[in-house]
Amino acid sequence: MNEGLLIRYLTKTCTQEEIHEVEKWISNDQTNADWLFGMESVWYLKEELRYSERKEIEVAYRRFINTRQPSGQKQTKSLRGWVKYAAAIVIVCLLATNIYQAFRNKPSERITENIIEVPVGQRVAITLADGTKVWLNSSSILSYPTKFDSNNRNVRLDGEGYFEVTADEEHPFIVNTEILDVKALGTKFNIQAYPDDDIAVSLIEGQLYVQAGAQSAMMKTNELVTWSESKGLVHYKNKKIEHAAQWTTGELMFVDERLADIAKALERHFGVTIIITKPELANETFTCRTHPEPTLEQVLNMLKGTKKLNYSFKGKTVNLY
Repeated sequence: MNEGLLIRYLTKTCTQEEIHEVEKWISNDQTNADWLFGMESVWYLKEELRYSERKEIEVAYRRFINTRQPSGQKQTKSLRGWVKYAAAIVIVCLLATNIYQAFRNKPSERITENIIEVPVGQRVAITLADGTKVWLNSSSILSYPTKFDSNNRNVRLDGEGYFEVTADEEHPFIVNTEILDVKALGTKFNIQAYPDDDIAVSLIEGQLYVQAGAQSAMMKTNELVTWSESKGLVHYKNKKIEHAAQWTTGELMFVDERLADIAKALERHFGVTIIITKPELANETFTCRTHPEPTLEQVLNMLKGTKKLNYSFKGKTVNLY
């Protein structure tokens, strides 16, 4: 049965023809009927989670039910729970995937995956099962297992994260992003990998192996690797990257950065839209460092103090000129 159809059935967005298709599916096999009944029970439990927004639950549930299936296995899924993080608007969701061969009458084995979504303007610090410490920046998503398997330690990052990896030579720690993979044994590094943006990996201590398709690089302390569609993978040695993880303290820091790149960072951090009115202004470089937890206006006033630009507000839109 197509899982997309089952989702529409649970959310009551099916056509009459699709409803008949689902009814035929559950009437053909009692196992199918039991599975769907269980999913309906989980779905209606969302009404009891009154501390979370309905839209947030539905979106995360769709992501949850679409979790990848291992080769040769069928899946059913169960929702484990929801937790708010520091009164954040977007919940930290703990999604459990109950993987088993439902239609072959084989015993079940449970694999649990956690997904942390960091709201605009927030930061999250967590410790993984192996002792690795992770800091996540605003508008970032980290997927990781509650318990790592016997082969390696894999996590998935969309956004920016700083990692202090617990050393384990037999089990490499691997951070998967949309474009590249970063392998570490025990090290400290920062990854900036927001969707639709260039990627930067800054190695503060230790060694890293970075791979993007056919391109790869072996990194040492104080080195930087970037990836962009135009240049591919570029390896910079003896780079000043000591401030790459400064954001973990709540500070915003920009060193000789283009205004266009600063604007992207401020949009993600404050949840606003920034318009640079002149193309030549976008390429101007700025250096500034804020105190922890600055307001948007405080940052803009620092940029204005350079005498290179001014700004104006209109709702959640900022014009730089």
